Amino acid sequence: MTLIEFNNLPFEEKYNFIISDPELKLITFREYYNQKVTLWDCGTFFAEMYYLPAKNKILKIEGFEQDDKRLDIYIDYMNKLKSFVD
Repeated sequence: MTLIEFNNLPFEEKYNFIISDPELKLITFREYYNQKVTLWDCGTFFAEMYYLPAKNKILKIEGFEQDDKRLDIYIDYMNKLKSFVD
């Protein structure tokens, strides 16, 4: 599936694509306000899933290119976690 095809899917189909495909990998997560955002490797693109624990609800699923600047957010977050542990 391409990024454009994925982003044009209805919400439920995006969710099913991510959850049901054993080839897709959960890479990491980050906190965003009161949400937990998970990052998924979808092969030729990445996808973010925004989850609101207080309501037990997924708010948004969005795909983006592999060279997107959004990856920097995850790198920064992982570096902060690493420095906290060290």
